[in-house]
Amino acid sequence: MLKNTFLHLSGITAEMEHQLWNRGIVDWDSLRNNLTVLKEIGDRRFFPDEILWELDQSELALNQQSAHYFWSRIPYYSSWRIYTVMREKFYGLDIETTGLSYPHKVTCICLFDGMEIFQFTRTRNLDEFIDFWEDKDDAILLTYNGTKFDLPFLNQSLHWKNPYPHLDLMHVLHKMGIKGGLKGSEVKLGISRDENLKGIDGFQAVQLWNQYVETDISDYLDLLVAYNQEDTINLHKILQIISEKKREEIQSQIGFSFPL
Repeated sequence: MLKNTFLHLSGITAEMEHQLWNRGIVDWDSLRNNLTVLKEIGDRRFFPDEILWELDQSELALNQQSAHYFWSRIPYYSSWRIYTVMREKFYGLDIETTGLSYPHKVTCICLFDGMEIFQFTRTRNLDEFIDFWEDKDDAILLTYNGTKFDLPFLNQSLHWKNPYPHLDLMHVLHKMGIKGGLKGSEVKLGISRDENLKGIDGFQAVQLWNQYVETDISDYLDLLVAYNQEDTINLHKILQIISEKKREEIQSQIGFSFPL
């Protein structure tokens, strides 16, 4: 879907992008061969050389898998298009804590890039979380309500201030009319949870940590970590479903199927 995108080019609006698609100009190559159409559907001050240069830069950024290049140019609610070709750049992030706000502490942090889980847990390796990011120059964070909870909590508790672009799925889902928290959204999107983890919520996650601290029984911590990981993995599942729904919505509007 990224190579079918024109929103990142100077002066091209969402309306103009749809007009290009409707005229059969559906990817960067076809735009190269039909630059004069931009003056027909938009501002007559379009400069072909500028658009050609931006298309060259887009190809280069795509070949280099530069997620930040496109993030800085594509509107926030269309950033799912980047995910369709650079999923590994999106790091799902979810935390568990001893309470809802500082000075409560972080107990677990899970990251998931669509392929591999990275788990950081208090009493084990929580201090490695900050070092993890040393070579992640092109990452994009993916959360649910991370804007209000996870990221401020990490800043206050671990003094880690997020330097990366951040896609908060709660905002995207709300704009689509899907509400009810992470678990409620999963149900509406048809995502099922592991039977052993159904019914666990944020409050019970706090209780699991407290039971682990009080008893030193690792089963409590293992269950908490599994819950933390499922929350994080499901962020990718949600964004995948959003991407498919958005793609289908566009295709139904223009009567054309984009190649996968």
